[in-house]
Amino acid sequence: MSELKLQQCRLDGRYDILECLGRGSYAEIYKAHDNAAMADAPPVVVVKALNLLLQDEPDDELERTLVANFQNEAVALDRVRHPNIISRLGHGTAIDLDRTTFHYILLEYLPGGDMFALSKNRPLPLDRALFYLEQVCSGLAHAHKCGVIHRDIKPQNLLLTGDKLTVKIADFGVARLESHEGAITRVGTSVYSAPEHNPLVHTSQLEMASAAQGRTQLTPSADIYSLAKTAYTLLAGETPRRFAQHPITELPVLLRDKYWSAPLLRVLTRATQQRAADRQQTVEEFWEELADAALPDTRELPGVIGRESSLRVSAELKTEPEEMTQAPPRPRFEVPHAEETVATGLGTAPRPKIVVPVTHSRPQQPTFANIPERHTASQIIASFPNERARSSLPRRGNGHVGLPRVEKVASKSKRFLVAALLVVLFSGMLLATHRYVTSRWNPLADIPALSNTFVLGREGVTTTDLNLRADPSPDNQPIGLAENGSRIKVLAVNSNWYEVQVLQHARPKTDQYTADRGWVNKKYLKFD
Repeated sequence: MSELKLQQCRLDGRYDILECLGRGSYAEIYKAHDNAAMADAPPVVVVKALNLLLQDEPDDELERTLVANFQNEAVALDRVRHPNIISRLGHGTAIDLDRTTFHYILLEYLPGGDMFALSKNRPLPLDRALFYLEQVCSGLAHAHKCGVIHRDIKPQNLLLTGDKLTVKIADFGVARLESHEGAITRVGTSVYSAPEHNPLVHTSQLEMASAAQGRTQLTPSADIYSLAKTAYTLLAGETPRRFAQHPITELPVLLRDKYWSAPLLRVLTRATQQRAADRQQTVEEFWEELADAALPDTRELPGVIGRESSLRVSAELKTEPEEMTQAPPRPRFEVPHAEETVATGLGTAPRPKIVVPVTHSRPQQPTFANIPERHTASQIIASFPNERARSSLPRRGNGHVGLPRVEKVASKSKRFLVAALLVVLFSGMLLATHRYVTSRWNPLADIPALSNTFVLGREGVTTTDLNLRADPSPDNQPIGLAENGSRIKVLAVNSNWYEVQVLQHARPKTDQYTADRGWVNKKYLKFD
């Protein structure tokens, strides 16, 4: 067992790892602070890292499968973007402090916990359970319309926002896409998973014969099966362990005297049948029956039989996202060869970012973790004069400017005010002279070998719309955009390419999750 060394580190020069939220079989979950988050974007994100060495070292086939599933999760999340499905914010490949290469994806942070913790040993009231289940049905129905079957619906994968008013479906690592071919493999949690998720587990002779002939087809009814057992957990406050691989045939004693017990049990029993054809075939149909079962017994009023009375509650189920941002670039993860990993970490492939340790005890002071990884030694040395210049600025003891105390003798007050004014004026003149000299005159700037070094830290504007790229090459996919007239700052130099940080966009960004830092051609920059 080898855990990744990411604690107190900065990933990709942007994400400060705060704490480890948990570990699974081959993945580690971290909470991180996004130092480049937009003003209207949450500053905290989740880093899901694939660690192939978390268990025993996998063989080549298992390693390829794990990487494929990891990429499959990112692709599935991009396809099913919805307010009730967790969002993917980015992806990448990096090397930890022990030189272990790993892939990762960035997800939104949901601090409200999961539905299992919310309902454990304290059943939810029917109205509150339906409040959450309607949102899950909305997101799941949208996923099915997009051709994605989740295959692991359970309370632990239903996460809540901080106010506990919104629930989002997470963990699409074993999701099946419509275009995906191949045999159905055993996935999910056995307590909640449908029988067809494990073709070897069938209780009827008919189902066994069907599986042997290869006619078992995975349909949305598999998620409906898991969703019904999830509904049981929320209402009963316990897992449906006694109904594992079997239909739900009864409710706990505390629920049997409710007016909705019998109709609700009929809905759950139908949804958990062994044969997929005997269940509800769509999430909308399941939600319609579930909502109807929760209604008290009613009678039709005379004269109200018409078009309005035929409307069903499922018509209110929103399965289409109202407004979602554009998905991040599609990830492409590859398994590194052993000899390439030993030599350079990735061989001829693009070099992954190396995480670096950071210190959080004094966040206001600059540290080496703030220096971009591509800086050379001469570039780092060139940044030291600016530090000395900042340290030479006049400082006030408590950071406040106060008026002198009114003295009884007017002449002393006047002298004190005049002296203070002269000191302020003289300090201002020194500071202005210092800035003018350091910005306009530098005898080393005329040396060709050092000319690029003194570009570092300079600010300028773009003369056209520039695509920000991850590396100094036009062959890479853009990761952001610096609009014409945007204000930038140079962070690193590589031949005719500058790595810049966009300080101010000339136009509002169309996608708030795109990067504000990347490489551009220097000929499209104009400096002050």
